[in-house]
Amino acid sequence: MRRCRVGQCVGALIMVLALGMTAGADVEETAMKGSAKVPMEVRYEPAWLSWVASTTGCLRALGVDCDTVDVAGYSGYAFVMTVNEGMCPSGPTVFDWGLLSSGVRSLGRSMLAFRGATCGGTPQDFQAAYEVVRREVEAGRPCVLWGTYIPEFGIAVGVEDGHYLVKTFKPMMKQPEPPIPFDELKVPGGTYVLAFPSSAAVVRSEADRAAVRHALTMIAYTSGDARYRSGLEAYDQWIAALEGGRASGQGRGHGNAYNAQCWAEAKRFAHEFLKRLAGRNEAVAEPLGRAAGAYGEAAGEMKKVADLFTLPCPEDRADDPEVRAQAIEALRAAKAAETQAVAALREAAEAWPREEPPTEQ
Repeated sequence: MRRCRVGQCVGALIMVLALGMTAGADVEETAMKGSAKVPMEVRYEPAWLSWVASTTGCLRALGVDCDTVDVAGYSGYAFVMTVNEGMCPSGPTVFDWGLLSSGVRSLGRSMLAFRGATCGGTPQDFQAAYEVVRREVEAGRPCVLWGTYIPEFGIAVGVEDGHYLVKTFKPMMKQPEPPIPFDELKVPGGTYVLAFPSSAAVVRSEADRAAVRHALTMIAYTSGDARYRSGLEAYDQWIAALEGGRASGQGRGHGNAYNAQCWAEAKRFAHEFLKRLAGRNEAVAEPLGRAAGAYGEAAGEMKKVADLFTLPCPEDRADDPEVRAQAIEALRAAKAAETQAVAALREAAEAWPREEPPTEQ
C-alpha cells in the first residue's frame, strides 16, 4: 500500500478567490448537482508514468503539439528517480509534484495546481478539488486528477452529479471507466488537480535551456524521508533491496516490478528528449549528444531490469539468485551510464549561450 508522500501532505494551493469559497466552509450540496463535459475528444496517452500520460493527453486536447517525451523532458519526470527501501510501489510518485508543473510553461500552457492539505483527503479537500475540476470542464478544459480508481493520475473530462468522468489506464486493461464519486478518489498524499487555463508563448531555445537546468534539479532531488533514496543514490538503494531480500514477498514483488517499468520508461524518455535538444541547439549539441548517448545506455540497462521483473510478476522472482545477479549487474551499469550523463548535462548547462536582449533603436 502506498504511504503518505513526503512533501505531498504539507501545504495547499486553496485558490480561495478562484473557488469563491471561504476557508473551512462547506460547499453547498447544490454545487454537486448538474453535469458538464469538455467539448473535444481527449485521449489518455499510455505510459507507466501516469502523470506524464495524463498531462500529455490534456495538453494535446488543448492544441499543444507534444508527446510523452516532450512532457517527461520539460517537466523533469524523465530525470527524477526515487526508490523505497522495501521497493514499495510508491517510489515513482514520492517527490514534490510542484517541480513537475513548473515545466508545463515550456510546453505552451499556463498551469494552475490545487493541493489538498491532508494526507488521504478530507471532505473539504474533496469538495474543493471537485469544484476546481467542475469549473475547468465547464470552461472546456480537461485537467489532471490524482487518485482515479487506484493511486494513479488520470484525466478529468467531465463531472456529473458529484461524480468525475475520466480517461485513465483502464481501457488498456480492457476495463470500463465508470464515473468516480468525488469523495472516493484514492489519494495518499492528498487531493491534487492540475489545470491548464491559458496558452503561453514559448521561446524554444530558452525553454530547452531551462529544461537542462531543471533536469539537474530533478536529478539532485531528495525526499527528506529516510525510507527513500533519490537520484544516483536510488540505484544503491535498489541494489541493497535485492541483496537484502527486500524486493520480493508480501507484495514487494509487485512494487519491485512496478518500479522497474516506471524507471526504465523514464530513462528512455530522457534519452529521446536529450536527442531532440541536441538536434536543435547547435552551440551545445556535443555535450547534449553525450548526455543523450549515456542515457541511452542507462535506458538499455534498465530495460534489462524491466524485462526481468515484468508485470504481473511472481512474488519470488527476485529470490532467484541468477535473476537477482543479472538485475544488480544492470543497475550498476545503468548508474555508471547516468553518472556520465549528469556530468555531460552540467557541461551543457554551463556552456549554453545566453540570449542577448534586443537593443533599443
